[in-house]
Amino acid sequence: MALTASIDVLESPVQAPSALVSCGSNDAFSFWKLPQDCKASLDLTIAESRVLAEHYLLEGYLAREDRQPPSRMQAYYRIKNLIPAAVRHRLNSAAIKMRAKREFPRWPCESALIDYWRDWLRMSLHTLEKTDAWHIGFWPDGMKSCIVLTHDVEGPLGMSRMEQMADLEERYNFRSSWNLPLAQYQIDWNLVDRLRNRGFEFGAHGLSHDGRLFRSENDFSELAPMLQERARTHSLKGFRAPSTLRRAEWITRLSFDFDCSFSDSDPYEPQPGGTCSLFPFFLAHLVELPYTMPQDHTLIHLLHRSPMQIWGMKAKWIESLGGMILTLVHPDYCGSGHYLDEYETLLKQLNDYQSAWRALPSEVSAWWRCRDQMKLTVRGDFPSIEGPGSARAVARMLSSEPLVR
Repeated sequence: MALTASIDVLESPVQAPSALVSCGSNDAFSFWKLPQDCKASLDLTIAESRVLAEHYLLEGYLAREDRQPPSRMQAYYRIKNLIPAAVRHRLNSAAIKMRAKREFPRWPCESALIDYWRDWLRMSLHTLEKTDAWHIGFWPDGMKSCIVLTHDVEGPLGMSRMEQMADLEERYNFRSSWNLPLAQYQIDWNLVDRLRNRGFEFGAHGLSHDGRLFRSENDFSELAPMLQERARTHSLKGFRAPSTLRRAEWITRLSFDFDCSFSDSDPYEPQPGGTCSLFPFFLAHLVELPYTMPQDHTLIHLLHRSPMQIWGMKAKWIESLGGMILTLVHPDYCGSGHYLDEYETLLKQLNDYQSAWRALPSEVSAWWRCRDQMKLTVRGDFPSIEGPGSARAVARMLSSEPLVR
């Protein structure tokens, strides 16, 4: 399912409601960050490109009822705690096999939005009568791709394994982010402080895996203030919805800096879908950082596959395009034994990507906000970048970008 340059290809293009009007820009000109003097010549296509892009970024290709948690999940959560974990995994695996297969977005790699960014750029260069041009590189300091490691800590077992996983990541010079459900189990905040002092980061994983937060307006109105107060108390700036059950408009009512509740493509979650994006984008006042690597839970418990086989292939694909490799790994499942060994194999592969920016989610969010405000001017053959954070920005020829080649 590829995009073309015409808005007519969309049967029902998603129109961003007022709640989703972004503080940043999701149009193609802002994505590529071309020289400012090119903008007037491309004005007619820029607004259209935002609608086309947000058709994917905001999952507008899904029916409205599919852009919210399935109603059947309410019955599941009423009995979830009565079912042993191993049985739950088998039942979920069986349910996945019976689910009707979606043709779009493809898994594990979907290129529709990438294809559109390239098509728009090619047509824009034609309009500008250019074969190449300067743009502001996607990542700071001339880096060609980005690596972000994140974890969701499901329970006390996962918390007990955090330091071992952190030690492993440090061995390869990585730091990661850990998302905690703030009312599901007793959190060891001393452990959190120790890891923070080592350079790790923490975010809010909702309150509990009970399906309530996005179940109804009443539930959200009751739980959101509690979630935000606990997040403020513990200086948590990022959010990922429990079980990635989500409503985009409600997420934007939360006062976080960034969100990680969406995937680029994930047909196996209770609420399947995906943004088709290997890069950050804006979700109202939030920066959205979609997880772009398949979850360990999906591979281990639902598909019964060796994680590294899929991880290795997907990471190589994203790196070849200069995108953001953002993992979602649970210490509950991958924090020991064979699966920890598999995770170490992934870290070894990522460690080989020497031109990749190793960043925490908050750092990527801050960078993407800065890059959105930067302006590129070119005088003769000399590019100049102005705006916040421009000291770390690098002007690159489009022909040197992995995404263009």
